[in-house]
Amino acid sequence: MTALLLGGEMPHWSDRDPAGGPVLRRLAASARGHTLIVGPHEPELIDAVPARQITVLVRGVPDAEALATRYADRPGVEVCCGSLPKLAAVPAYDTVIALDGLDRAGSTETGDLTWAAGLALLLAVLRPGGRLLLGCANPAGLHRLYAAATEPGDADWASPADDDPTRPVGLDDLRERLRAAGLTPAQGYAAHPSPRNPAVLVSDAALADPELAGLLTSALRRSGRPSGPLLADPRPLAAALLRHRLASALAPAWFVAAARPGHHPTPLPDVLLAPVGDKPETPPAEPGDKPQTPSAEPRNKPETPSAPTGGEPGTLLALRRTARGWLPEGADEPLPTGRCLHDVLLTVARRGDLPELRALLTAWQSGDAAGVAADAILVTADGGLHPLAAPTGPEAALSRFAGALHDENLADRWPAGLLAAMTGRDPDPAPRPVPATFRGLSAAHDRLARELSEARAQIEWYEQSAATMRAELSRAHRIIAVLRATTPGRAATAVLGGMRGGKRLARTVLTRLRPNS
Repeated sequence: MTALLLGGEMPHWSDRDPAGGPVLRRLAASARGHTLIVGPHEPELIDAVPARQITVLVRGVPDAEALATRYADRPGVEVCCGSLPKLAAVPAYDTVIALDGLDRAGSTETGDLTWAAGLALLLAVLRPGGRLLLGCANPAGLHRLYAAATEPGDADWASPADDDPTRPVGLDDLRERLRAAGLTPAQGYAAHPSPRNPAVLVSDAALADPELAGLLTSALRRSGRPSGPLLADPRPLAAALLRHRLASALAPAWFVAAARPGHHPTPLPDVLLAPVGDKPETPPAEPGDKPQTPSAEPRNKPETPSAPTGGEPGTLLALRRTARGWLPEGADEPLPTGRCLHDVLLTVARRGDLPELRALLTAWQSGDAAGVAADAILVTADGGLHPLAAPTGPEAALSRFAGALHDENLADRWPAGLLAAMTGRDPDPAPRPVPATFRGLSAAHDRLARELSEARAQIEWYEQSAATMRAELSRAHRIIAVLRATTPGRAATAVLGGMRGGKRLARTVLTRLRPNS
């Protein structure tokens, strides 16, 4: 297969970090009919599209050639290379997928593409009754607020997203833009922790339901941390934003499924949580990416996060609201509701309630959930513990909570030794990992500086004590020398010498007189 060059293609450019991941693949799997995929998406997401006819549009020639080679033996797949404005404005597609958004739909060979102009181009190729799956990164999202400053890269030729007045400023605004364009939004999501490879997609209905707060808090705390320079770990703040109803406004991205009148697709879930071991996006924001060919090196080099969701490893958790509660796909019983044990323990620790903390730790470490991390357990209304992930070991789970107490500046009040005494277990003695954020590095620097200052103070005290002892000893030697030079001193020395000689003589005589044994 040979990629079709439309115009505006970039001969030596390859977009890194394509949109993908299990939750976005789940959205792409809802596509039907002739499908257009606009922008860089991982091949696994394209594979998830069940349509027989698929057209993929990318702007980099190396990316197009790699996709053409991959799908050379798959009939019905067409690879096009160029910018979105070069695509023929013919309503030829039943589904249009742009989960990477519209920021990378233009190229250096064309003018800057505003968000509204990009949306109009997408709608121009969408058939009546067709469906649009659209992503939109949030320039003021949590991933950007906690991202460290980076040098502009080769990908930063366009104006910043904040300069585009047509860009939506929230999920509600995004839905209103689509309604104004003649579409009916069917489902909308706030995405965490990154815009291109999210691990958590949550609808407004799920965010507003207090019964789901514990599960979502657990998912956000374990959703994975975007790699790259970060001022601080955004996951604890994401859990706090959920509690204060700001998880959507400060979400790294929003995703919407919308359709033209006459389209009646299968409803999408209200919540999508990535399976255990999924990978977050590599950059924390949208830094300048260096061009590279697809075969040069792996495109994603993320950290390996902890289990981000409940369920069995490798299983996507999709929830729908029913009359009986939040029902996972493929399950007959609704998911238990409750608070995240991690947050309950932190609340009690901040309050300084020793009996309550001991009771919670004992119930946790003496039950079946002893090896599950505290942020992967729900505390139900009756006080029961419902694990959301596979166990990793009691010591490792306890050490993880001890590390959380350290991060919350509570380690002085609740040291790991005290936790061990209350639970009868020893925390994992493995050393703490090197801090990966500037806040962690700053805290580690302050701690090491304090320990170094204390060590220097101890050394100075020992040196002063040794100097004082040496001075006292020298003074005692001088006094003894002066006393020995006096007449009484010489007489005392002579008497003492005679006594020592008599003692030696008496010992010798007694030895000779003692009978042989």
